[in-house]
Amino acid sequence: MNSLISALHKGIDKSGIDRTKISVPSDIPFVPGVIKELGVDYFQTPRGRAIAFGTGLKLGNPGLKVIPVVGDLMTLGGNHFVHGGRRNMELLVLCVNNFIYKKIGGKPTPSMPAAFSPYSTFEEPFNFPHLGNSCGAVYTARWTALHTEELAQSISEALHKRGLSMIEVLAPGPDYYRDINDIESDILQFYYENAVVKNNEDPRNVAITPDEKIMVGKFTDKERPTFIDSYNVQHSKILKDKFTPHGTVSQEQKASGDKNV
Repeated sequence: MNSLISALHKGIDKSGIDRTKISVPSDIPFVPGVIKELGVDYFQTPRGRAIAFGTGLKLGNPGLKVIPVVGDLMTLGGNHFVHGGRRNMELLVLCVNNFIYKKIGGKPTPSMPAAFSPYSTFEEPFNFPHLGNSCGAVYTARWTALHTEELAQSISEALHKRGLSMIEVLAPGPDYYRDINDIESDILQFYYENAVVKNNEDPRNVAITPDEKIMVGKFTDKERPTFIDSYNVQHSKILKDKFTPHGTVSQEQKASGDKNV
């Protein structure tokens, strides 16, 4: 099984959440048989649209746990991620970073045959945990594709967070949607061996640079009202008893003392 899907499978098991309550929109194609083994509702979206699609799913059925799986946001989807964090929409974003770095920890990375283009990109990658934290994400983490147990644990934790969570998964290869066995093992091993776990590190410090090893771990774990919480509080103040709260009323809303929520 693809390592990301395997970790997602384990993470859902660890969380104890009913798989019928989980939806996975993805802008990365996966082998249908692999997705079937995951046992959840799966939606293939256009490139860069998984977070927007997931937002619609969550608003349409607030009882769902929605897990958008997205590419590295270098070209499409970044704006949806930024606003998802700003709103604190309750989503778990799995961001697959398959950027091919020229050097990690001062060492040249193993080469991989080009799939879409023979030219290496010269653009600087996002520091995804810092971007997520800056935009308001309540949970941020990063693991390589071979940190399967740690990734599964982060998925389990993030599924119980109220708000936008993001986990970056370093999965080298421009065509990660293929089975993981098709990706050269030395490249995966290189990223794993050149990663150092630094839990609770300030996300501003975890950018991937040529001279340093990759920092992985859980970086952000905080609480703040979700989009639906804020929606209910604001509309109840204006509409009073004419307003029917959307979804389940949270403890934060009850604590606000507003009798209309």
